Amino acid sequence: MKKIGLIGGIGPASTVEYYLGLIQKSLAEQNNSIYPEIVIDSVNMLKHDVALENGDYSVLGEYLLSSLSNLKAAGAEIAAITANTEHIVWDRICNNFPLPVISIVEETVKELKRLRFKKALIFGTESTLRSGLYEKALTVNGIKAVIPCDAEISLLGKLIYPNLENGIVIPSDKEKMIALANKYIEKENVDALILGCTELPLAIKSEDVNIPIVNTTQVHINAIYQYAIR
Repeated sequence: MKKIGLIGGIGPASTVEYYLGLIQKSLAEQNNSIYPEIVIDSVNMLKHDVALENGDYSVLGEYLLSSLSNLKAAGAEIAAITANTEHIVWDRICNNFPLPVISIVEETVKELKRLRFKKALIFGTESTLRSGLYEKALTVNGIKAVIPCDAEISLLGKLIYPNLENGIVIPSDKEKMIALANKYIEKENVDALILGCTELPLAIKSEDVNIPIVNTTQVHINAIYQYAIR
């Protein structure tokens, strides 16, 4: 099994989910016989946030490439970025990756196609939703993307950061997220809800809405595991 490298800390709560998720996946698939080797480069999330807020994608790309180099130096053979938002700069830096990196966006689109979803509501951070990251990827693959209006994107951003990013689920915040999801489920007749922020699954569960949820964190974990055992 290949040694896995994770760019973590973006945010801290999802990094824990990746670490535990990869171990649990491996133990379940390998009859409790293999604990995967995992290296985590936990970065300063605030530096990433400043670069995103300033639209300084070249700096953000440099941060990610530096972290990937750290992972390779630590022996990682494959890697992943434990956040959706940082994938905004994927196309700018992918040709310079020092080792194979598994994209959360590409794997999520594969999952949507596998499940034959045709129209999906996307939740995520302000940066993710405003960038069109998932809209572009879904449209190219024949899947209609629905995102909240501008004011609701701002609301989602406040509901995610800073509490949920750090693993704190506020009940009233969760209620607002679910109400927003239900509004668009009814209005747009979507057939799936993409949790396009790796902390969102901490708050929104499958039983909270009446359509299937695509948990990008779990999709990514499953894909990382499959690449690791090849």
